Amino acid sequence: MNKKLLISQSIMWAAAILVVSIVDEKQFGISLLVILATASLMNLRKIKSEE
Repeated sequence: MNKKLLISQSIMWAAAILVVSIVDEKQFGISLLVILATASLMNLRKIKSEE
């Protein structure tokens, strides 16, 4: 796996975890987590299909 891809995925997941822990509204936090996870997985799928 590409080193830049690994770093960007790590940053995305860290941001998702921080957002969920900071946000008071659980429904909003979970929604953001789902959006960030979906973006991360779509990015991985796109990169994998290009290889």
